[in-house]
Amino acid sequence: MPKQELKKATIDVELAFETVDGSRSSSNDSPFTVVAGTAGTWVWTFALTNGVLPEGTRLNIRCHGHMMAARWQTVNPARRDYATVHCDENTKLAFESAVAREVTLIVQDGQLAVGDRATIRLGDRSGGSVGSEVFWTTTVGRFVLTLELPGHQPVTIIDDLLVDIVADKTPDLLRVLGPSVAAPNESFPLHLIVFDQNRNLVESFVGQIALETSRNIRGLPDSVEFGVSDGGVRILDGISLSEAGVHRIRARLPDGSTAFSNPILCQVAPAHHIYWGELHAHGWGDCSMLLMCDRTRKTDPLARHEQARRVGRYDYAAPGAMSMPDTPERDEIWQAYLDAVAQTDEPGHYVPFAAMEMHPPRGADRTLILRDGGTIPISMRVPIEDVYAEYAGRDDTILEAHIGGSSPDFDAFHPPEGDVVEMVSAFGNAEWLLQKYLQDGQRPTITGASDLHLGLMGAPRAVETFRGRFYRGDFKLNVRDSAYGSGPIGALLAPSCTRNALWDALKTRRSYATTGDRIVLELDAGGHGMGTVAELPDTFPITLIIHGEAEIDRVDLIAGTHLAQTWRPGTRDATINFDYDRSNAPPARWFYFRVHQTNAEYAWTAPIWFSDREKKGDTNRDWAPWNWQEKPEPDPKAREVTEEHAVALEAYLEREGERALLDAIEPLGVRHESMGVSAVFASRLQSSGWPVTIRWFFDFPIPKIRLDWGWQDFGPVDCERGPAVGESAPVSKRF
Repeated sequence: MPKQELKKATIDVELAFETVDGSRSSSNDSPFTVVAGTAGTWVWTFALTNGVLPEGTRLNIRCHGHMMAARWQTVNPARRDYATVHCDENTKLAFESAVAREVTLIVQDGQLAVGDRATIRLGDRSGGSVGSEVFWTTTVGRFVLTLELPGHQPVTIIDDLLVDIVADKTPDLLRVLGPSVAAPNESFPLHLIVFDQNRNLVESFVGQIALETSRNIRGLPDSVEFGVSDGGVRILDGISLSEAGVHRIRARLPDGSTAFSNPILCQVAPAHHIYWGELHAHGWGDCSMLLMCDRTRKTDPLARHEQARRVGRYDYAAPGAMSMPDTPERDEIWQAYLDAVAQTDEPGHYVPFAAMEMHPPRGADRTLILRDGGTIPISMRVPIEDVYAEYAGRDDTILEAHIGGSSPDFDAFHPPEGDVVEMVSAFGNAEWLLQKYLQDGQRPTITGASDLHLGLMGAPRAVETFRGRFYRGDFKLNVRDSAYGSGPIGALLAPSCTRNALWDALKTRRSYATTGDRIVLELDAGGHGMGTVAELPDTFPITLIIHGEAEIDRVDLIAGTHLAQTWRPGTRDATINFDYDRSNAPPARWFYFRVHQTNAEYAWTAPIWFSDREKKGDTNRDWAPWNWQEKPEPDPKAREVTEEHAVALEAYLEREGERALLDAIEPLGVRHESMGVSAVFASRLQSSGWPVTIRWFFDFPIPKIRLDWGWQDFGPVDCERGPAVGESAPVSKRF
């Protein structure tokens, strides 16, 4: 047991986790290991073995590198994360305060003397609570304990109590990743990656993956054997395609479940390649949330780039510090990221960029990306005007507007032309943010990025039990709803995977965004591609080619601020050809496409702008707005099953005190989507009538809940603030 002396007082401390099935691990074990996502109870035991702690002494427990609960609570024994403290007869120890990563207890009505013991139970299940869950992602959690005697400064008694949170050994998802574009007979590596339910890498996976060979795919073995040394990832070199066309490589796990690779478009002399990566993800260097303040084997800058290359098969990435402190450690952190860039830079295969997040006091956060690295940026806390004065409009810097801690506020600060706009992140989809920039007359580059905190860089979308957006204002949830902890990415259209070529694609808007699937999009509008300012006649042909990872459920043409047209392909591959007639289209200065797959993955093309800047179109027609909402029809085959889950959802909302926020809840069906299996429901907020989609991820040890604005969750309204007061929802009248 860890022991430290404090003015002749000695405390023995043990931390344990007791699962719902009765197993137990503790800090007395070496190593102290728990499985991510496991349900159970955290148990702290304190025993004073020497000295006295007088009345008024405070004991503080602070959690680094993970979270033991979204929110400790001591009010309702039936709710999740219920916390209790039990003491010996002569001991009076009570909760003074508790937040997500920190709890303080105080000695009351007496003192702690030798032999006195106290036990804290987080996720106490004796009153009917489901308990607590181990943090969803693999990490090394560290606990810091301090004592504060009355009239004295706090003294740290323990700062190295560690818990190793590991992946579940059961594979839940196999990912097969190749390039999106390849020439015939061009050799490329194929990545096979095994994930658990929480999208952690199953490093312990041992087994055989069967591969479906074809005469068109060369160098592919019949099967691949995973050993312990592979760490859950196998990279097969020397794969090539012999014929032009769309190829998908099929693989099978030992349990019989199958997986297809992303679509690989084999083209003779391709006009450009599609390169995947992200510009907004985080590692070591966090002074605000205590999640990434330790330099671990997972959050180290070099490790982040290695994850991007190996696990995500990224072509580029820009992991950086989320909230770099203004302390001497700042220089060390920045240098670590520069060193990682230098060590992983491999033109033709992988291009790393240096980045950091800026947190000005108003105007909202921005991510700063630097083409060539260089000297340490200015403080993240300076006014946003200073950030733009220093970095906007430069050839070697990019400022990315995202929907993280706070989303862009045009009233507080009006950005000049030139931002990159994040269409999607872990928080959710944000088409509203693109519309905000477009309606302001700007021509931004678009991308997708995870805003990764402690998840695995390059992993598909995961369901994490915090960072959801339904926790503010009049829609405040008792427990924050789930975010998507990883997944969203950006595509760059470039001739080669080099620093200058990728940077030029970013600067010239040759990009598109997806929620994570590597959907191939090719757009030609009268000879012009994505991101261009095009000189077009009043009537011109458009061809949109889509190769999806799942069936393409819906394609929407958004012209200006209106929904112009919708297609329902129902296939994985689709080609949409039509003539765009401005006189028979919505009044618009730009247009783009929104693609939705049946597995809940989205993609957005970059806009094309009309060079004449005229808002031509049919003004006599009552066009639907860009964020028009139509409730999906319930799945009759799954309705009965969904209604069973509706009982559990209703009970959860009643227990957690949130049921009154929502109107009637209608089951739509059980869906197997990219982030897992869930029962999906449609509802509205009582306060505004706005539609919401609810996903009830019932397959986890403790079910997780995810809420999104809209029945189509592409980001129809500001996810940070919700609808404006009195703003009516653009919805059909059928529900």
